[in-house]
Amino acid sequence: MTSGAVQKLKNRLPELDPQDMWGAVAGFQQQLEHAAEITLPDTEIDLNRVQNILFCGMGGSAIGGNLIQTYFSDDLTVPMLVNRNYTIPGFVDEKSLVIMSSYSGNTEETLSAYNYAAEAGAQIFGISSGGEITRRLQQSGAPVIAIPGGMQPRAALGFSFIPMARMFKKIGLVNKDIEPDIKETIQLVSDLQQQYSEDSEENLAFSLAKNIPGKVPIIYTAPELEVVGIRWKGQLAENAQMLAFTSVLPEMNHNEIMGWDQQPEFLSQTELFWMRDNTTHEQVQKRIEITADLLEHYPDRMHILETQGSSWMARLFSVIVLGDWVSLYAALIQGLDPTKIERISLLKERLS
Repeated sequence: MTSGAVQKLKNRLPELDPQDMWGAVAGFQQQLEHAAEITLPDTEIDLNRVQNILFCGMGGSAIGGNLIQTYFSDDLTVPMLVNRNYTIPGFVDEKSLVIMSSYSGNTEETLSAYNYAAEAGAQIFGISSGGEITRRLQQSGAPVIAIPGGMQPRAALGFSFIPMARMFKKIGLVNKDIEPDIKETIQLVSDLQQQYSEDSEENLAFSLAKNIPGKVPIIYTAPELEVVGIRWKGQLAENAQMLAFTSVLPEMNHNEIMGWDQQPEFLSQTELFWMRDNTTHEQVQKRIEITADLLEHYPDRMHILETQGSSWMARLFSVIVLGDWVSLYAALIQGLDPTKIERISLLKERLS
């Protein structure tokens, strides 16, 4: 029961959230709708030459690539890798398709990776709101998906994902009809936004968030939801300034589970989240339940979370949206501005 706590946070938004991260999170349905209407550039990608796909980006721009990789996991007929680095793997050559994703257009790692990809003779296209990467791509004649700017990259996931998914369909990398999935996802997100923004007993996001300040969230996912664990970790770090960790089952059962035998004081300050989907392998389902039972007396609290929706896209976004709200509430509960990223800005200044 929230007992008016959500409304109290809303009343403090002018003070705590001057750059309106609440509006970005609460307006995600509208972002998805806008993203689905973005005009895609014409391009002449030679699919006969595409033997692998490399997606280059960092932070909020890279997570769109992880989501594409996950959403199309059963549809892509060539391997795809998400690259978070200044350089690119040695296999990239003229038979590679390289995608440059930089929301600002000025991410130095992505700009560096572009130079390597161009030198390797790869086919390239990009997605950005402008900046240097757009200039370089346009100068070379490579297509660019133009998306709206002015947001924090982590708050622009709809713009990073939906146009890219539609681009994969347009150029023939996948045959999947994604439009019904987009429609269902928008409706489901709309329903969830209403639940997570209200002061009610059904507000799962607030009920999860209110207990985690001062704790260390640990997110364990089934393999197909690894991208969700990455997203939760990043959002908790940037929005709520909380250190969080994520790992995947069944791999966790082969090593990390033994790490829960020592440091009882630290382990008692953890908050454990388990995530699974209705397609999760039955053995992984069993592993989640058994592992949760084995670790029950260590963390302060644990939660088993299920995806919602019919289509794979909707199910992925159902838990992504939940995590966005949890991180937002966790920031506001601590009296923190969920937009400020002072340490990241300081690091960039020193690098420059």
